[in-house]
Amino acid sequence: MSTVGIVLATIALTFLGLFLLLKLGIGWWFKRLMKDVPGFAGMVVGQQSVSARITMTLEKLKFTDSHVYRVMSELKALGYQSAGRYTLDELPGVQLWAGTHPENGSLALVFEANDRLFSVDLIRFYDSGAVLGAGTNPNYNAEDYPSDMQYRPFPADTPMKDLAQWLAARPRQATVVMATPQNLRQLNTRMYAHMMDYRLSQSLPSFETWKAKATQEVLAHGHSAPKLTDAQWHTGYAGYLASFEEATEEALKDHLLRSGAVTALEWEEVQYDLAFVYERLSAEGVAERALGQSEWTPDESRVESLMRQNLSHQALFEAIQDLLPPDERFHYLADVHQPLAARVYRPAVQE
Repeated sequence: MSTVGIVLATIALTFLGLFLLLKLGIGWWFKRLMKDVPGFAGMVVGQQSVSARITMTLEKLKFTDSHVYRVMSELKALGYQSAGRYTLDELPGVQLWAGTHPENGSLALVFEANDRLFSVDLIRFYDSGAVLGAGTNPNYNAEDYPSDMQYRPFPADTPMKDLAQWLAARPRQATVVMATPQNLRQLNTRMYAHMMDYRLSQSLPSFETWKAKATQEVLAHGHSAPKLTDAQWHTGYAGYLASFEEATEEALKDHLLRSGAVTALEWEEVQYDLAFVYERLSAEGVAERALGQSEWTPDESRVESLMRQNLSHQALFEAIQDLLPPDERFHYLADVHQPLAARVYRPAVQE
């Protein structure tokens, strides 16, 4: 598996590899297929999610695991001041405590997932956009982080003073952005988006690579290797691919909106009907998007004929448009270059 996460700096980072929760929209059928998979293995393999962005919501909440309060007390003794307790809208079951240090500007994050202490992170933000972190994220994988996000993993039982001392001893690479109760959500969500853009720009893992990572993550939490049938593993992989594709297009939408290529009024009209065409898609995936306004499916004979011609993604999409009546076509809207290069189309404007 790969990761929702950049717990290098924020919660979800740890989850791009863990995928604790099924993102809405993958489908009820996937939950049903996996409902008989026992224990933690089923939770990790059968309920994975990739979310391109996160939303932190300040809440008056209580933590279930007493270890969370113990860690909070250790951090307060080191000078961290409470900056609130938060939920993550995209990751139900996960909540966190945030603390800011008024002297060194670092941010402390304590994560509880499914009523258990999950990890602790201390983070330093730079005005260059770089991030330096230290923590106990059990799912850390250096491959999931861009080069300007550095993270030093420690064992789960590491005292907080050791994390703080390690971070304090690291030379400052640029001007430090002081984390405060007012800006921590912005810093975290921006960092998460940057990490996810990097992850979403990478090639998808093969089934065997994904399966090996999933097994490693289960073992990292002290559980036995998952005993799943081949069909269950493939169902989990299919869900991962679907979630990854959904997250890719979520990130593309975010960059399109920020690019200024569409006005606020246009965005309200088209945001749910856009078609994104990019190289990672299969020919069938391109055809599905090209037929988004049509009753046809990719197995229509004329569409299948075009799919067999080994056309470029853009050429295939536009050739399919030529087969459709004007009111079922898409028109070119813009190009987006992050997290990967994509051509964006909007439904034809009705006269």
